[in-house]
Amino acid sequence: MDQFQDRADAQIWNAIEAKNLKQALKLVDKRLAKKHTPYHEALKIYIRALSPQATEKSAVLVHLEELAEKKTVPSELVVTELYDDALSEVLPDPQEHWARIVGELRWQCVKGSPKNENTSLKCFQACLARNDLDHARQIANSLEKAFPKNHAYIFWNISTMFLFSMSPKCPEMQKKIWGGLALGQIGKLATATKQATDQKQLPIRSIQSPQELLLLHRITKVYGKAEHNLEYIQDPLLGPESTVAKGEWELWRMKLDLLQKSQDWKAVFETTAPLLKRARTTDESSQYAEARLSDWIVWDAYIRSATELNNPEFTSQVRAEVEAHLDPVCKIDKSWKRNASLALVKLAFESTSASSISSNDNSHSYRVTVVNKYLEEYANASTAYNDLRPFVGNLSQDERKQLLDILDKKVESQSLSTIRQITEAINTSKLRYLLRCCLPEFERSQSPEKRNGQELFTCISCSEPCGISCQNCLTLTAEESIKSYRAAASDAKLVADLPSTDRHPADDFSVLAAMCLIKLALVESDHSSETLNSSRARYLLQAAVLLEVASVPSRSNFQISLILIRLYRYLGCGSLAMRAFERLALKQVQLDTLSYVILDRISTFHPHPFAQLPNGSDKTRTPIEQLQKQRKLYKSAQEHSIKNVWLSFKHSSYNSVFEIREVQDSLSRSLARVMSVVESTRIARLVEPKRPLAEISQEYDILTPNAELAETTFVDTNDYETFPNYESFTGPRFDDLSRFVPRPTDSRYRQNLVTQKILLIIDPSTHTNGEGLILQQWLKQYLNSQKQQQQKPSSKVGSEDLTRLEALAKSTYDAMALIIYHASDRALWTEPDVKDKLDGYNKDLAESLEKRLAFIDKMEDLVPAFERTLHALYTAHEVGTAAVNLCGYLSRKGKDVYDKQADANKTVLDLGQRLLQATVGKCAAVKKGLDEGGWIDKVLESVLPEETEGQQGASVSIVEALREHLDEGFMEQWAGEVAESWRDSVTGLSLLKVPAKA
Repeated sequence: MDQFQDRADAQIWNAIEAKNLKQALKLVDKRLAKKHTPYHEALKIYIRALSPQATEKSAVLVHLEELAEKKTVPSELVVTELYDDALSEVLPDPQEHWARIVGELRWQCVKGSPKNENTSLKCFQACLARNDLDHARQIANSLEKAFPKNHAYIFWNISTMFLFSMSPKCPEMQKKIWGGLALGQIGKLATATKQATDQKQLPIRSIQSPQELLLLHRITKVYGKAEHNLEYIQDPLLGPESTVAKGEWELWRMKLDLLQKSQDWKAVFETTAPLLKRARTTDESSQYAEARLSDWIVWDAYIRSATELNNPEFTSQVRAEVEAHLDPVCKIDKSWKRNASLALVKLAFESTSASSISSNDNSHSYRVTVVNKYLEEYANASTAYNDLRPFVGNLSQDERKQLLDILDKKVESQSLSTIRQITEAINTSKLRYLLRCCLPEFERSQSPEKRNGQELFTCISCSEPCGISCQNCLTLTAEESIKSYRAAASDAKLVADLPSTDRHPADDFSVLAAMCLIKLALVESDHSSETLNSSRARYLLQAAVLLEVASVPSRSNFQISLILIRLYRYLGCGSLAMRAFERLALKQVQLDTLSYVILDRISTFHPHPFAQLPNGSDKTRTPIEQLQKQRKLYKSAQEHSIKNVWLSFKHSSYNSVFEIREVQDSLSRSLARVMSVVESTRIARLVEPKRPLAEISQEYDILTPNAELAETTFVDTNDYETFPNYESFTGPRFDDLSRFVPRPTDSRYRQNLVTQKILLIIDPSTHTNGEGLILQQWLKQYLNSQKQQQQKPSSKVGSEDLTRLEALAKSTYDAMALIIYHASDRALWTEPDVKDKLDGYNKDLAESLEKRLAFIDKMEDLVPAFERTLHALYTAHEVGTAAVNLCGYLSRKGKDVYDKQADANKTVLDLGQRLLQATVGKCAAVKKGLDEGGWIDKVLESVLPEETEGQQGASVSIVEALREHLDEGFMEQWAGEVAESWRDSVTGLSLLKVPAKA
């Protein structure tokens, strides 16, 4: 605080800046003795708040609370700001206290001087920044009353009432009150707009802008009736065609959506038909000013309404509109013409009358002819495949054969000498892959035969015996794609001027080939063997090297990087996975949506610093640094959100206020946010075993207290759509098909948070008083909540959420939690069945530890250490350490533990120590195996075996295609990087040690 009333105050502030608080207090007391002013009284409180003494800070807090309770009216804004700063000194993160104390004082300050606009605005901004929506609402209401001619303040009041009603801090009984008031007030403004005689000179209390219209619909959608929303959107003075709307596109989208939900298909048709006509109509300057009205959303609604009306007359009008758009006379941009062509395809598949239309070519159905025509016109567009994919999936088996014959002939005559030809060839290859592999795979997986247990089928594409996936078709597609990429990428002149931020036009050939190789790897039914000679390892290494070659001219191709990260994670190559991750160059919110690809489960994969590799970062990267970068995002996002919400109010951009808050709400509860806390805590426990509990607890400051117990679910903001996908439109995405471990889920992360709290309770650095007691109270609260939620299936962690070893760990930690609770709570010792309960929990714990120990003992094929091996060793060490720490924790509590628990502790301690010894032994075997030489040759032999005859899992045609494509020097360098990455990954195993005996 650098403000002072006059020159005499300069001495006080100089003393404050010099941290001479005693002198500052002496000077301010002198001023108060001469003349008692609210300013100097507040200044004294602020100086006392700066004191390091806890008693002084407590006294300041009590004083501030008394001021708020008495509803003291600060004489001026500077006094309020001094109290604000004082609270921040007493409580660095005041949260709820701010609204109750400072929020109330700011409101009283505004209430005392309602005509002081500057004070009101500053207080309103401060309340928004602290998420004190109740006081912000009251200040906005005061502004509207004090300045009735200010149009903006009317909507500030309505917006803050609506915001407050939607806030979790708003009492349940008041939500409908404030929401209803907002609805009623904005409804009156809408009525005023409709009743105005001059739409260009609207009264102050009316709706006058697109943003205000959007606010009307947002509030009506939540608190009004659907028919009222529809009534507003159809009103010529409030709808998208009104003067007020100013052509706001979002209003047209809203209108079409509401009309379709109401199933008023006649109205949908009558709305969309004029829009499409306007889109192809030029203005006075011969420009297509409203071309955007031919957006696909409009075409989609137009065709759907014609189909639902089921009248040939409407279908004919749609066809006529398509022809008008495609007429050479119409010079509308090609991108909008493409929508018209795609509309013709959609009409062919959805209109009942289309089936009666005969094709010019009697050998092909009308639908196949329409698809082929679209492909001939737009195959050079990168979006062509995604445009046609949903329609091709609806072709009959006979039609698919017809289309596949057409595509096969295109391949026979295709050339790859220009970017246009390459793009056409890629779209053709993707469609053939869809027809030959994806659609049959999905249909076989959903067939009655599969549900009845049948595993063998006959491929309808090649007539060969197959499982769900046809190895023959996948092999053929992979081979063709590798050869096509080699041919397309061989012409250096083609991409000589390609910017570093662009991708090579032929990249999708390598991505398609890699997809086929990954599917071939997943065909193998026995995944227990993970040697380099297994078919799974061969195919995955082949996919990795193929994508590495493609990444050289296309460093910025995010699809290649995403697949490489997944492959290298499975193969146990942490540093190579990080190198691919760095190529993504994630910024801002992408750190939240895409960080999971490398950081999810990083603590059981590569918790230590990553080694430097060629073409990677110049400096050593550590997982902790990446996680800290993510934490900074969440803190800065909060600051940006506060700033942008105020700017939105300031510029009357009301819809943005809600959009920004929705994004911030999602970020505040995102799975990635929880992931960053969990992984940071687990890594810190490994890397810094003696780290104090207080520092570990700081990791949780970006989460709401006890987030794992909250009823509000976490939000999955992870971006799965970015992962490349050429699969059937109705089937699972390639991201799901190629996932080697379960994806992030609310239930798993909630369980992870619970586990970390349990580990904090038994950690040797945790004392039985202070924070230890808080954790004990949390445990009781957690177990009580578990009892209440046992009947809710959604609250349970399913097998699809966890790996096998994570599920085993969950049973271990569940047993530990019950043992700690029942053995430590004296009130439970008097219950007659306490001994039987503890015996059962101890038996469950021992059984889970024995299963884990048996799994570690039976582990084979440890070298090289793939992700599965690393995950098993790290989780085993965590569980074993927890077992030892549990016994130490119960031992330290002495007589505060149920006396019969001591015998069970001996068994648990023995199992925990044996598990740790077995884990350390396996770690030593892994490191010893990688210390041996010849790993580069082994990688090369796995990817390109010399003798394919008799080699397990080796496809002769794929190996030959790769041998022709891959450069020998590049192969050796890459194989060396893989071997070095394996060695780097296992250096983290040195962190796994046996702790001292309890």
